[in-house]
Amino acid sequence: MGGVRAPEEKLAPATRAGDVVDAHVHMFALPLFREFVERDPDANPRWKKALEEGKFGRRQETLPDLDAAEMAAWYAERLDDAGVAKAVVMSVLPDLQYSRDFIAASGGRVAALCNIDPRTPDAPALLEREMAAGFKGVKLLPVNRCFHLSDPACRPFFEKAAELGASICIHYGVTVDPTGDLRYADPTDLSPVARDYPDMPFVIAHFGAGYLHEALRLGYQCKNVSFDSSGTNNWMDYDPHGYTLPQVFDRALTAFGPERVLFGTDSGTTAQYRKWIKFQQVRTLEELGLSDRDRDLILRGNAVRIYHLDD
Repeated sequence: MGGVRAPEEKLAPATRAGDVVDAHVHMFALPLFREFVERDPDANPRWKKALEEGKFGRRQETLPDLDAAEMAAWYAERLDDAGVAKAVVMSVLPDLQYSRDFIAASGGRVAALCNIDPRTPDAPALLEREMAAGFKGVKLLPVNRCFHLSDPACRPFFEKAAELGASICIHYGVTVDPTGDLRYADPTDLSPVARDYPDMPFVIAHFGAGYLHEALRLGYQCKNVSFDSSGTNNWMDYDPHGYTLPQVFDRALTAFGPERVLFGTDSGTTAQYRKWIKFQQVRTLEELGLSDRDRDLILRGNAVRIYHLDD
């Protein structure tokens, strides 16, 4: 397969204790949207609008117009500035060569999860191609794409994911996507899947994004389910319990333990890297009095293990 490859001398070294790994970021670029819309002229109007206007996100910020190699270098500079050793991009668009070239050019500094609709007949074959291209697993968006992971149509996809050793991150809960449907937002839907694939790691993004209690109960039943802490976690503003971020971390750590919580910021590429979220969450872990070992698991080790970042 063609594409851009990082020179051997630019391959990212393995992380070390004390490093910070951002386990949930995004990568948006004008060429990324262009490739997707040109391949699928009937694409979601949201993507077509982004391409036409060159802007994306709630604040309609300008999309970088960089090729894959330029984007990889630019992303590495952002991580350097933020004091982040490695990051994991969550893809929101499927089957794009730009994403594959970005991964290759990153040389392991930025890994990625691909995006697939697990109901489609070609989902297993696409997953196999994407994993061969360097993706570490899959980001699933049941709320945005309106499907249940418990749907029997998804089983061939999960069989292939288990065979390939793919890691799965899932966005349940509330979403900024105006096309999202909260009927698909409850993490409890994952229960039969996580039960039947006990060796497959599942990461629930954003502490369940408003479905904390459901996700905690799921994690009690299924020990292969973890949280990531990514984003502003502004779902707390709508939670009747009046949680603070330290309380959410405390609940998650009490229920799951430090081995099943991953740090993330949900930073994109149309705005500055979210240093303030990194600062806020690192300070919260310090204030909770966690040991150096446990902080390192949350800020680095768990992401490295689950997403195979140092392999």
